[in-house]
Amino acid sequence: MLKRIILSIILALALITTVPTQAHAAYSDGAAIGAAFMGGFPASTSLGLTGQFKGVPLMFGVTGRILFGEGYQLFGIGFTMDWWGLKIPLLKDSVGIHFYLGPGLGASVDFGSQYWNISAALRVPIGFSFIFAKNWEVFVELAPSVGVLSVGSGGFRLLGIYIGEGGSGFDFGSFFGFAGQLGFRYWF
Repeated sequence: MLKRIILSIILALALITTVPTQAHAAYSDGAAIGAAFMGGFPASTSLGLTGQFKGVPLMFGVTGRILFGEGYQLFGIGFTMDWWGLKIPLLKDSVGIHFYLGPGLGASVDFGSQYWNISAALRVPIGFSFIFAKNWEVFVELAPSVGVLSVGSGGFRLLGIYIGEGGSGFDFGSFFGFAGQLGFRYWF
């Protein structure tokens, strides 16, 4: 609880001290760093970092998740790389609102109680970003995905087709997924 209060105070001070103007970065050629809260299917809730390197039109993300239950533990790391091919400014008033859409890649590594899995997916991030103060952005994003490859203790899956112990078949959970994110970024 104390960490939340301290983080809220730091964020409030940062917002108060910034000049309320549009961000200078036009997304594609600026550098950014931020944090996000993510949830989705089949992955669970996680926290992550998001960022972009100056001159590179790709947004990178890394997420981490730790789950503990009775007799069950899981640790996972996820990676994303997205290109916002379509960027449309919706409002240019004191709050700049932009819509973005584009192709991306995702990968994850999960380890748990007698479980491990490595997967790769194609994704399409669809989002809205709100530039509310100089260089500060808040974003909300939904990213549907198609699982391309999944290898782990449960067998091998290619485009959702399962091959492993007990036969083969189609596994919807390893083929289709989506992730939702809510976060912020600071543009340099």
